[in-house]
Amino acid sequence: MHELVIRNGRVARCEGWLEADIGIEGGRIAALGKGLEGRRSIDAAGLWVLPGGIDAHCHLDQPSWGGADTADDFGSGSISAAFGGTTCLVPFAMPAPGTSAVEGLERAMARSAGRSFVDYGFHGVVTPGTGGNVDRQVETLAARGVPSVKVFLTYEGFAAGDDLVLGLMDAARASRSTVLVHAENDAAIRRTRGRLLAAGRRSLRFHLVAGAMPAEREATHRVATLAEIAGARAAILHVSGRQSAEEVERARERGVAVVAETCPQYVLLDASVFDGPEREAARFLFSPPPRGADDNAFLWHALAEGRIALWSSDHSPYRLADKLPRTADASFADAVSGVPGLETRLPLLFSEGLLAGRLSLARYLELSAETAARLYGLDDRKGRIAVGLDADIALWDPAARWTVRHEDLHSNVDFSPFEGRRIRGRPVTVLLRGEPVVQDGRLVAAAPAGRFQARHRAAPDSFPIPLEEHQPWRVT
Repeated sequence: MHELVIRNGRVARCEGWLEADIGIEGGRIAALGKGLEGRRSIDAAGLWVLPGGIDAHCHLDQPSWGGADTADDFGSGSISAAFGGTTCLVPFAMPAPGTSAVEGLERAMARSAGRSFVDYGFHGVVTPGTGGNVDRQVETLAARGVPSVKVFLTYEGFAAGDDLVLGLMDAARASRSTVLVHAENDAAIRRTRGRLLAAGRRSLRFHLVAGAMPAEREATHRVATLAEIAGARAAILHVSGRQSAEEVERARERGVAVVAETCPQYVLLDASVFDGPEREAARFLFSPPPRGADDNAFLWHALAEGRIALWSSDHSPYRLADKLPRTADASFADAVSGVPGLETRLPLLFSEGLLAGRLSLARYLELSAETAARLYGLDDRKGRIAVGLDADIALWDPAARWTVRHEDLHSNVDFSPFEGRRIRGRPVTVLLRGEPVVQDGRLVAAAPAGRFQARHRAAPDSFPIPLEEHQPWRVT
């Protein structure tokens, strides 16, 4: 007799659909089979039973940046995630100015404790201002269950030079951690932005020019090359189009341990969104910016074929008024970048990927949770429906039809870049470790029950050999 049984569902597994009940005990999946008995049960007839999603790139309750505060804390953000079928988040433990990466983690742990309705981990963040003891900081993070560290190649106060990136990669390799990179060439962006402003080109659409693909392509190539030299594991975040994606592919062909991540905004939106009024265009201001329709199509194919490994939201919860420049003489350079997406990440993938036939079931499952779990050290408990793993489960109604309206979503952000988009399929019941958070479309959790998830380090054999350890006669 199980504590809970999910009956009559169509269970999604990478090897295919399984008509089975799921028995749950102690928050974990205890059995898969027909006719299971339980003290409680949920009838999943007509629904698809999928693993809870893992969104491993999002921003919540960060220190103020660019004069704007994040609208979502761990309460509102985690509720939004749950309504979108996501049961685990890995946001960034962003340090405040003048503080270390470890202090950034301590701040994030304090701000999240007792507030999240889903489970969560953290990525550390290293900047030029987080201190010179990178080795010790990265090892401390890994020892606390945070074996991943982000670095930015652009943004004032964040942009890291090659020396810092290589030092971080060496430290991450020693601590068996993964380096996450925002890859855009800061000097190129500053140069082009300055020339645009000098020429009086100030409207938001010039964000597309300042952040054009060459800046991303070059930085992606550079990161992959530095990872090749250091023997590091790296993830290139929010890959926006073909050219940068192909840089990752070429590196992988050379044996570099680098993967690409993309986000819904790069697959479903293109540069034409900036053709409207400034206030409308602000809803689509994110970095790197959107590219062309050909890039959209390429990214879909790359996702389907496994050449892009990760699908994340890059949820950046800034209110529309905070994104827009605040003075009459302000420009695109003064606007705040970032869009929300926690709640729409999986429904968009389900509707436009799985149901539209662009993705196989196996690829959908890998992109929704499994690959993030494996890459970031959660695969011993999350990411799949399998005996022994956490009972993080979402029941989806594939027949549901709905339209994205920001007022119907659960984030505190007052807009969505996908406003008005029609979606097929929706999660209706979402369980965290066997307990309903959302049931029949309603929040039913009486209190936040999300727990910090200390993640395991990467396997030693997942790191290539650094350049200096090659035999001299074998170096090419």
